[in-house]
Amino acid sequence: MSGASTFESLVQITHRFFWCLDEFRYQDILSMMLPDAVWHRQGRALQGHAQILAALNERSNTQRIRHVITNPFVAEESGDSARLIAYMIGYKCDEGVKQAAPQTIDNALRFLLVETHFKRGEGRWLIAQQRGTPEFEFRQPS
Repeated sequence: MSGASTFESLVQITHRFFWCLDEFRYQDILSMMLPDAVWHRQGRALQGHAQILAALNERSNTQRIRHVITNPFVAEESGDSARLIAYMIGYKCDEGVKQAAPQTIDNALRFLLVETHFKRGEGRWLIAQQRGTPEFEFRQPS
């Protein structure tokens, strides 16, 4: 991302991160994170590539999930570190078997405030820490 602003770079990484999560591309996710990165995910603080990968491998591989990232801004930038804040809404369907799109769902899964800390490493921005804080949960049908 030569010549890109910090904002453009961080937003691009964030969008790619969640697209890779949606597509089960876990090695690509790890390549965007520092080896000792901390990901606060679903009530757990996962530290380092091994813990993160183990948690990702627990995910259902029959789900279709999409994360929509919006309203990003650089909250802090200082030398080799930066912090991006954005909103995320998740949509999920898991019928227990892989199905072709489109799938019908009743509600979004949840709305989170996502805060990502980046550090420069290996000559590029890498995720050092990420936290998604639920702001809204959606009622799911019984």
